[in-house]
Amino acid sequence: MTENDVPNKRGKSLKARNKLLETEVLEAEATSPEAEIVEKGTRRLRLFSSLQYPNYRYLWSGALLSNVGTWIQTVALGWFVFQITRSEFLLGLVNFTSSLPTFFLALVGGAVADRYEKRALLIISQAILMLLAFLLGILISLNLASVIIIILISLVAGIASSFNFPAWQALIPELVPRKDLMNAVALNSAQFNAARLIGPAIAGIIIAQLGVSYPFYINAISFLAVIIALALVKPHPTVKHEISANVWQNIVDGINYVRSKASTATLLIAVGMLTVFGMSHTVLIPVYADVILNVGPSGLGYLVAASGLGAVFGALLVASLSHTVDRRSLIKTGILSYSIFLFIFALSKIFIVSLIAQAGIGISFLVAISSSNTSLQDATPSKIRGRVMSLFVWAFIGIYPIGSFLVGSVAQLIGSPAALVINSIILLITSAVLYIRKDLLEA
Repeated sequence: MTENDVPNKRGKSLKARNKLLETEVLEAEATSPEAEIVEKGTRRLRLFSSLQYPNYRYLWSGALLSNVGTWIQTVALGWFVFQITRSEFLLGLVNFTSSLPTFFLALVGGAVADRYEKRALLIISQAILMLLAFLLGILISLNLASVIIIILISLVAGIASSFNFPAWQALIPELVPRKDLMNAVALNSAQFNAARLIGPAIAGIIIAQLGVSYPFYINAISFLAVIIALALVKPHPTVKHEISANVWQNIVDGINYVRSKASTATLLIAVGMLTVFGMSHTVLIPVYADVILNVGPSGLGYLVAASGLGAVFGALLVASLSHTVDRRSLIKTGILSYSIFLFIFALSKIFIVSLIAQAGIGISFLVAISSSNTSLQDATPSKIRGRVMSLFVWAFIGIYPIGSFLVGSVAQLIGSPAALVINSIILLITSAVLYIRKDLLEA
């Protein structure tokens, strides 16, 4: 041993003691009450991280108020149609026609969203929907609202929505940084489903106390909230990409992009299956409220609200896990649990069991849809995002008419419970395929 070795050993020993002392201090801090408060505060900040950006906060708040009105009208319209027709088929047909334009025009809406200012498109479409809500309210008040007139107005509303939905989805990434995108998408779903929780409960009371026309006036007024919010929003500047003058070629480019990415195609197919065989069950909720459960318009509001409550919880769950949990696992788990809760709802004749099943459906749906939405947004270049998100809207809303028409027709033939049992089995098979073929979401 040389003399030089002694100080080296002493230095190492001193460093070791210092490191040990530092570790002990950190452990003490980590286990202290103050550290627990900081950790909880960090989790809360992470849960609502996207709301720290004013642009997104304006949009989120305005959309929440507007969507409360939309859900009030949705419940009232379903109740009104079933009361004047007593037909599951016509109930499904009205839902079919309201979403039919999205089936044909969503891809055009996506191409337009990539070519023009998204905010302007949104303001125009929201203004049109506001006027249509007022018109429906007036016609119902005057006893002039036949099924044919409702179908025609629903078609016009569907056209406006075909341009609204893709632009809305494509605008969100321009309001928040990429690291908070999944949180923003989840909180966007949270506000929509918070409205789905609040709106139907209010709708049941309004219909019972004031009549079925008032929900339409309330909805029309609520559109002002989102229009004002859009006027305040200033999206971050994005790189301008040269886009072909041929809209059809724009659409084809978007489809070809999706075909070239197996994981993107799989995500869109999974969303489509959840729409056709899952979300379509909402068409039959008035039937369950009136015929199977015998709970009337108030019960109808609670059934829809239960699903909204579950969806809010699911959205907040996704938002809190947005930085830690694998999205692919959330998608597969969401579809599997949806199939189970849908099976329970289909066969339930007990109101409280149906409410629990609806809450479970809401959680499952939101977990799967938010995770799919974010995966698509995150993986898609900005120059083509509007078109890819229009395909998401097409799978999420555009093919909803197929599901609503199908489930309404099958329910008319074999009954609502049997129709929903079939749908739950199809979703169970879908989830099994995704669990077995893990590569489909990874390619």
